[in-house]
Amino acid sequence: MSHSVPQTRRAERRRAVGLATRTTNTDEADPSKARIGELWGRFTSQNWAERLGQGGAVGPTLAVYSAYERDVSGSYQILVGREVPGSYPLAPPLQVVDIPPGQYLVVSCTGPLPGAVIDGWRAVWDFFERAEAPRRAYTADFEKYLEPERIEIWIAVRGAEAP
Repeated sequence: MSHSVPQTRRAERRRAVGLATRTTNTDEADPSKARIGELWGRFTSQNWAERLGQGGAVGPTLAVYSAYERDVSGSYQILVGREVPGSYPLAPPLQVVDIPPGQYLVVSCTGPLPGAVIDGWRAVWDFFERAEAPRRAYTADFEKYLEPERIEIWIAVRGAEAP
């Protein structure tokens, strides 16, 4: 498993639709409280990537982290889904999240999942602990699943947000 040095990229506004839950990093470290694995299990076993595509969703699967309570130590929402152009017919259990435009740091990760993404997030947290690192915006961050063993983690940073 490997990950790249973070690269700065600009992202346009996008909207994602999918299945969501609310959790914390502390809960995710405790198997009896973890919710993300179960969320991915439902998304996969119920064929949501294909079902969303039939409804007009585009691009690869995304995992969007948003509605942050405060920072890395607080609660957040995670939505696993796909990007949709414009409006999308919503019915339970689907939810929608808007990813704001702005400046992001992108870490590319390769290797078997979920290990590669877990290692990628460890690299992200280590990077942002450095004094010279930009400040995270805590608006919306996302994972983009490009290939079976290649993902990108996009982290919103303060500084060049679009109006």
